[in-house]
Amino acid sequence: MILKFMDIEPQKRDLKIEKAIGFLADWVRRNCNNPKPLILHSLRVGLKLLDLEQREEVVIAGFLHDLVEDTDCTIKDIEKEFGKEVACLVSALTQEKIPDYKKRWELFMDKIIKKGKEAMIVKVVDGNDNTVHFFSRLKDAATKRKIIWIMDFTIKSLKPHIGNLPLFKEYEESYKKAVHGL
Repeated sequence: MILKFMDIEPQKRDLKIEKAIGFLADWVRRNCNNPKPLILHSLRVGLKLLDLEQREEVVIAGFLHDLVEDTDCTIKDIEKEFGKEVACLVSALTQEKIPDYKKRWELFMDKIIKKGKEAMIVKVVDGNDNTVHFFSRLKDAATKRKIIWIMDFTIKSLKPHIGNLPLFKEYEESYKKAVHGL
């Protein structure tokens, strides 16, 4: 018997995820103001959320979480393509443009906590990926101190809410290894 691979009907979720990846790549190609490889980072975040068996909307928000901050993409663009629920999650995961980074992160964590457990999970997966893949590459001591403050603040803010989850404990361990490696 010959298998007909073209007869396999992809799951609707998988098609939506592919659409989100294409959407991400299109916006990053147009203009991206983040020096890290944003597509790879976003893919790792989204795929980790998929591995964690998060809902479709959470996975898609994971792929798109940095677009509004790092490109000209808007929440309205995301809502038009992926619906209000994904747009609301991405909005919660988008920092306001406030110069004082400590104030910005205080407001950011409040917004994420108010949105709920799913937004907190995306933020922890995002933070862990940044810690594992980018922190060690930072050269400037002042930038490292700022990032350590951000990681520490994120952990302290989210621990009372999701500190019992294995993915949170993974983030704490990555943070300890990164900071200990200084």
